[in-house]
Amino acid sequence: MGKNELKVSEIMKFSRHDHMNDMQLLLMYLDMGKYQEAKECILEKTSEMQQFAMLQKLGLPNTEEWLMTLDWKYPAFNSRLHCDIASDVSSPTIDAILVGYLEDLVKTVMPRIDQYAECTVMIDVVTTALAWSIKLSFSDIQGISLHNTENSSLLTVEILDEQDQWTVILSGKLGGL
Repeated sequence: MGKNELKVSEIMKFSRHDHMNDMQLLLMYLDMGKYQEAKECILEKTSEMQQFAMLQKLGLPNTEEWLMTLDWKYPAFNSRLHCDIASDVSSPTIDAILVGYLEDLVKTVMPRIDQYAECTVMIDVVTTALAWSIKLSFSDIQGISLHNTENSSLLTVEILDEQDQWTVILSGKLGGL
C-alpha cells in the first residue's frame, strides 16, 4: 500500500484510542443522565461497525483496509462509510488499481484542505450483480483537476464538481473481467 501503510501495532493503537473515546463519551452521557444521547451514541457506533462488516463482503482486501484506515493515515479527513454490497468484486487486479488511485487521489486533495479543519468524506460503496462503484464526496472542496483519470475496461472515473462538494466516482463492471 505504499509509504502510508500502517503496521498492525499502529492500527491497534488507533483502534484502541477510538474505542476508548467512544466509551468515555458514553460514560459521560450516562453520568449526566443523558440516556437518549447514550443510546444514540451506541446506535451510531453499532451502525458504523455494521458498515465495516459489510465492507468485508467487497472481496478487495487492500481497498477495504485503505477505506477503513483513511482517517488514521490522514487525520485531516473525517470519513463516513455507507455500503450496499450485493456481490463481491474479488479481483486482485482491481484491488491494486483502486488502492493506487485512492492514494493518488488523497495526495491531490490534501493541499486543498484547510490544515486546521476536518474535511468530511462521504464514502458510498455499492455493488450489484453487474457493477461496482466507490463514491467519495469531499465537503468544502471544489475545482480540483485530476491528471491521472482512468477510463478502461476495469475502472471508470467520473468527477462531479458541485457547490461546496467535490465527488469522485470510481466504477466498473462485474463478470467477464
